[in-house]
Amino acid sequence: MRNLEMWLDVGIAHLTSAPCWVIYLQVLQDAVWPGGELPAVPRQEKSPEQREKMRLQCLHCLMQLFPELITDMLGSEKCRLVWQHMLESLQDPSINRHLVYCIFDLLLEFLVPEFSEETFQRSLLQSLPGDVDRTPSSA
Repeated sequence: MRNLEMWLDVGIAHLTSAPCWVIYLQVLQDAVWPGGELPAVPRQEKSPEQREKMRLQCLHCLMQLFPELITDMLGSEKCRLVWQHMLESLQDPSINRHLVYCIFDLLLEFLVPEFSEETFQRSLLQSLPGDVDRTPSSA
């Protein structure tokens, strides 16, 4: 069990490291602004066959993330069901919205660590013009 905890700690540390955030932001930028410019027309809707192919490809990639030890302990089918359930959950717009907000919150804390400090929030709120509630939110 200790090996699993260590593997998770190392994996999470890697996934949230600065080089990974750079990659995430580059992928996000390329997805939203291909070639650095907003697309002139919206992307064409994917067909149900294309969506299913993408889902299976994603499921296969996620299955590769589990180390063999976990797959052997839980069984390949159970691991596949876990990832499949996670992918199905991501089809819910409110879960996606929450996930995006959490990612932006983490990104903001990573890029501007002082943002979570109340003194920084107060100075930021004081610099805003107009009728804005001047009470910093508790994080």
